[in-house]
Amino acid sequence: MEERIIDDEYGRGIRLKKTENGFVDVTDELAESADGEEQTADEISFEFPVFDDEDDENLATLTPEEAIEYRKKKEEAAAKRKADYQKACEEGDVLLENGEFTKAEQKFEQALQLDEIATHASVGYWRAKTENFTKPDVLIDEYADEGLESLEYDLGIDAVDEIRAEYRAAFQTRLNEIRAEEKPLAATVEEKQINRRKLLSVRLRNSIILFAAAFIPTLVGIILTAVFGAKIPTTRENTYVLPTVIVGAVSLLLFFVTVFFGNKMGNAIRIFSKNEKVSSSAEGKRLVTIRAYAELYQQLLAPIPAREQLAKEDEGKGSETENSVQDGEREDEQSAEPQTGQDAE
Repeated sequence: MEERIIDDEYGRGIRLKKTENGFVDVTDELAESADGEEQTADEISFEFPVFDDEDDENLATLTPEEAIEYRKKKEEAAAKRKADYQKACEEGDVLLENGEFTKAEQKFEQALQLDEIATHASVGYWRAKTENFTKPDVLIDEYADEGLESLEYDLGIDAVDEIRAEYRAAFQTRLNEIRAEEKPLAATVEEKQINRRKLLSVRLRNSIILFAAAFIPTLVGIILTAVFGAKIPTTRENTYVLPTVIVGAVSLLLFFVTVFFGNKMGNAIRIFSKNEKVSSSAEGKRLVTIRAYAELYQQLLAPIPAREQLAKEDEGKGSETENSVQDGEREDEQSAEPQTGQDAE
């Protein structure tokens, strides 16, 4: 049976078979028979090993034997590193139980050098540094300005969640103490701020008056000096020379007086503005600090979110976004089809 293969208008190969009625396209028939053969044939699959160090540039220049030896050494080093980490954590735990917090801190610091994001070492390090969170302000002082997100970034979310769950009572006790300190301190700071404001307001008003008293005559003197100076060429006699010199000299003297009082007024404005800030005094700085502490303590005492549930919600949002994008693309295609037909007509 004669067969031919030709290309259609799209450059695809078409198989033709000669019959009594002429040539017939048998491309689809052959494809179906080939699919049937593939389904009945035994499938052969190959599994290739996946290595964690496939991106290691050092492997590019090694022979297979050298690569095997290289990986072996890396695995041994990783195993030793893990063993050293566990040993440091165990020794640190023993020191914590014995109340040797400084030595325990050093041990957990060694462990963190072996694995910076390890939960056990992170929690142990801050347990030692805060003496089992009997002094939680040591941790809070470190992250009061940055907040909870920075704390989770440095220690790891798991470590922070463990600390929040285990030492919740200590955080609540310290927050209550801060609230008890904050209320009277805030009243004291506000009272002193009001008293200073009264004195500074008087000083500011007086400095403005003195500045104006010097500035206005200076401005008038400069204008008169310019006027007299402009009239000197208009007369043959030197009528305006002496007045110009006298008024100019007085204006210059008044200018220096104006600068002096202007500096006084600037300092008065600066001091008055500084007094309006809560942190302008020692008590105010303490108030700002304990308020920052209280905010972070409140964040630590908030309910711990279910991380797995949040992850599922994020995945759900991602899939919903993807589906909405796909639906939008389908709608665009459907709306474009009628337009294409009208254009063709």
